[in-house]
Amino acid sequence: MLKSKTRLRVAVKTAVVAAAGAGIFGAFPALASIYAAPKPVAYTCTPAAGGAPATYTLQMDLTGPAAAVTNSPVVATWKIAPSPSLTAPVAVTTPLSLALDADVRIEASPAAPAAVPSELRAITASAPAATMSAGQPLTLPTLLVTVTPTATGVVAFKPDAFTVFLDSATGTSPTELLDCALAVDAAASAQVSAAALRVTVGTGSPSASPSASPSASPSATPSNSPSATPTPTLTVTRTKTADPTPDDSDEQIDETPKGAASTGGGGDAGPDARMIMFSGVLMMALAGVGGLMLRRRTAGRG
Repeated sequence: MLKSKTRLRVAVKTAVVAAAGAGIFGAFPALASIYAAPKPVAYTCTPAAGGAPATYTLQMDLTGPAAAVTNSPVVATWKIAPSPSLTAPVAVTTPLSLALDADVRIEASPAAPAAVPSELRAITASAPAATMSAGQPLTLPTLLVTVTPTATGVVAFKPDAFTVFLDSATGTSPTELLDCALAVDAAASAQVSAAALRVTVGTGSPSASPSASPSASPSATPSNSPSATPTPTLTVTRTKTADPTPDDSDEQIDETPKGAASTGGGGDAGPDARMIMFSGVLMMALAGVGGLMLRRRTAGRG
């Protein structure tokens, strides 16, 4: 009995885990792109204040939808994870905004007709103003890239060079901190390809396509011919009343008769019935007495 219950619990847990896995990885394919893990990409960064260039491995996180439709905007998000290699060279006592000027490479496949033009697009983003100490890891702002594909295919977003600087937001020139470019080698090129976000573009919905221009022709002109006159319908209503009651049935007796109601005369009265009944009773009594006397005589003889 215990083994049966244990097997049942194991089967239920296995079914729940399988259903959860199917729901996450089967019913929602876009989640694999939206929540993809950051990918390492090698960069060679040069401090603006002077110093020798150094190569660092930074985590590039490009996310977005796995699928899109034509004529609808697609937004890709690019985040550069904080790294001990990217630190503030000096202390910043006055709150300044940490800004990022980056390049993202956009490519479309197939090339003709291309879903979007292939280009190296410059994008910028700024973080809220804050102070920082020397050697503090830099938390870079998030970059957003928006494209609108006009044909089906695959659109790829690949990380490229970026520059980190401080912006006072007072109209003065920003202060450059770090200039980073992709490392030039085969391994770095493969890393960039692995870190790219790829979006499959399908046919757009009817609502996304431009609506047809309104027709210049006026609305239908009413015909000059008279419209057909409806044929009148003759309706005859008949009211059926009850047949009149004959006059003689409605006549009432105007005079009330005097005396008792007339029931008609009977026959002449004959002899009184009581005398007949008394005679019958007397004859029966005499017959009974005679029978008793005869019985006594017979008994005496025998």
